[in-house]
Amino acid sequence: MFMMSAGGSKFSRRPLRFLVPVVVFLLVAYSLSKASNRTRSVSASSPSQTYYSKKTKSFFPPLSSPSIGDPNPDFCQGFPTQLLEDVQIVLKTSAMESEKLKAHLATVTSCIENLIIVSDHEERLGEHHHVLDILAELPDSYAVNSSEFAAYQDEGRDMVHSREAWKLDRFKFLPMVDKAHDVAPNAKWYVFLESDVYYFWDTLFRLLDQLDHREPHYMGSPTSGTQNRYFASGAAGFVISQGLMKKLHPKVGSKSEDWNGEMAQSPLSVRYEDWIKEDCCGDAVLGYAILNATGTRMESLFPTFSGEQLKAVKVDRERWCVPLLSLHKMSPENMESLWKWERTRPFTEKAFVYSTLLSYTHSHLRDSPQLSYWDNQITSAPQPNNAPCHKSAASCASECAKDDACLQWSYSQTVCRFAPYVSLGNSVNSENGGQGEFVSGWDTEKMEELGWRAEAEADGRESCGRVAWVKPRVGEEGEVM
Repeated sequence: MFMMSAGGSKFSRRPLRFLVPVVVFLLVAYSLSKASNRTRSVSASSPSQTYYSKKTKSFFPPLSSPSIGDPNPDFCQGFPTQLLEDVQIVLKTSAMESEKLKAHLATVTSCIENLIIVSDHEERLGEHHHVLDILAELPDSYAVNSSEFAAYQDEGRDMVHSREAWKLDRFKFLPMVDKAHDVAPNAKWYVFLESDVYYFWDTLFRLLDQLDHREPHYMGSPTSGTQNRYFASGAAGFVISQGLMKKLHPKVGSKSEDWNGEMAQSPLSVRYEDWIKEDCCGDAVLGYAILNATGTRMESLFPTFSGEQLKAVKVDRERWCVPLLSLHKMSPENMESLWKWERTRPFTEKAFVYSTLLSYTHSHLRDSPQLSYWDNQITSAPQPNNAPCHKSAASCASECAKDDACLQWSYSQTVCRFAPYVSLGNSVNSENGGQGEFVSGWDTEKMEELGWRAEAEADGRESCGRVAWVKPRVGEEGEVM
C-alpha cells in the first residue's frame, strides 16, 4: 500500500531498516485513529447508495434558556409559521380517538395554524379547530357492496362510536388527499399524519429544504403490498410533493390528463372507488392509485420515517446518526411528555437523530446501567446454551461487555440474551408470571464510545459529528426493499 504511493522516489530506495519503523508508526496511528472515531462515523461511512452527509440548518430548535425558566413556556416559540404557506399539514383521526386528538392538538400540532383535520364525524374543538367528516364528501355509491360504509350512512354517530368504526378508516385516505389539494392547490408540500403519530418538525423541515417540490415525490416508510407494490405506511406519516399532486389532479388540457383519459379529472376517491372497497387498507390503495395515475413509485426514507413504537425503537450503530422524523402508537401521556422534553432539552441547532432520543428514553441510566423487572425487548435468540452468561444477571452483563457487538442484554428464567442495539422496552410485573427475576441492562461504556453519556449535564452533547441522511430508495416492481 505504501510502496504504491512511493513509486520510484528515493524514499523507496532507502534501506529497509528506515522503512519498517515508518510503516509501523503509520499503522499504529491509523489504528488509534480508527479506535477513537470507530463509532462516531459509523453511519456517515455507510455505503454511499444508502446514506449521504449534508449540513442542514435548524428551522425549529429547542427553546433557548430564558424560555425554559418560564413556568408556562411558549412551546411554539420559534416555530417557522412562514413555512406553512408552502406546507399543508393534514391530521387523520376518528371519533374513537378523541383523547389522542386532544393530546395531539395540545402538543405536536399545537403550532400548525393551517391544520386540516379529517375524521368520520364533524365537530368543533375550541375556537380554532374544525374537524371535517371526510366520509360525508364521498358519493352514495360507496355504500354499494360495502356494508361498513352503508352502516355509516344509516347509523351515523352510532357507527363511528362502535367497535366497527376502524373499518371506515380505509375510506379516508383518498378523499383527504383530494381535500388537501382543494384547500391548498399551490402548496409545495402536503404532509399527512395520524393522531397517534409523533412528528419531529425540525427533521421534516430540514428534509424538505433539501428537495425540489416541483418533482414528483411520494415519501414515507415502505410497506409491501399486493403484486410486489410498495406504499407509504400511514403509521409513519407520508409526504406528497406539489409536482406529484399536480399529476394526481391535472388541469383540463394538461399532459397529465391523458394518463387515464377523462377520468383524470375526477377526484381520486371517485377514480379508485372500486379499489378501496376491495382492499383492507387505505394507505395501500393510495400508493397503488399514485402508481397507476402517475407512474410514481414510493420513495423509502426508512428509518427516518419510522412506524415504530417508542418502546420498540432500535438505536443501533447504523441508525446512530440518522435523523428521526416520526414515531407511532404514542399514548396521550407519552406524546405530552416527549413534546415537553423535546422543546425544553438543551438548546442545539444540530439535527435530531436516533441517538438524540436516548436522553429521553434512557435517562434512567444516570442512576444504574440496569433495571429489575424490566423487558428491553430483545428479539434475538438466547446465547448458546453452554455460554457462561446464563449463570446470573451479573454474568450476562459481564459477557455482554466482552462482546463488541452487544449494546444491551436481558436475563430471565436463567436465559441471557444480547442485542446489537439500544431499545427501551417496558416494565414487567414483579411476579413475572411466577417465573422469577427479569433484569435488563445496557452497556453504557460502549454507548459512551458512540458519543452518548448518561450524565444529566451531557444531554446537550451531540454524539454525531456528521449526520447520515437517508438517500431515498425507490424499489422497482418485483424488488424487495
